[in-house]
Amino acid sequence: MSDARQLRVALLRGINLAGTRRIVMADLRRVAEDLGWTSVATHLQSGNLVFHASGSDAGVAGQLRSALAAGLGLDVDVVIRDAARLRALVDAHPYRDGDPARVVIACCDRPIEAAALTRLAGLRAGEERFQLADSGCDLYASFPDGQARSRLASGLIGALAPATGTARNLRTMTAVADLLRAEPGR
Repeated sequence: MSDARQLRVALLRGINLAGTRRIVMADLRRVAEDLGWTSVATHLQSGNLVFHASGSDAGVAGQLRSALAAGLGLDVDVVIRDAARLRALVDAHPYRDGDPARVVIACCDRPIEAAALTRLAGLRAGEERFQLADSGCDLYASFPDGQARSRLASGLIGALAPATGTARNLRTMTAVADLLRAEPGR
């Protein structure tokens, strides 16, 4: 466990989508502050929490997940990325020719297994592409025809099992990375 407070992002899975699993961002910030985390901020309404905290990524994710269950009655998967790792992930995305709204980055809590990549290949159609990031725990995917009818998009997170993950489009991930760049001393 690290004693140094690191700038991090918590990516919460599946909240505020189609009116389900609602978390008011002010409540999310309060939960984080109650954990003793500092410089707490949210981006959009989809569970992107920026903060300073000490401890391992897994430990911090567990703290937030437990606090959300206790304080708000919600069982929510949480994936943590420190600022440097998230910025590097966004900077390295391989689909420069893609629409940022149709390119996603999936972040997982552990390395993505080869069997998961095989499952993803079976879901891919047309010009859809995906690529494992150098970290082995993150995945890029491109949906040139959109995600609404894509089997790859709808099955992406489930196919990554046993890894637990969450995905954001490149536009959102870039905005979060820019927020981290704008205030590196947060």
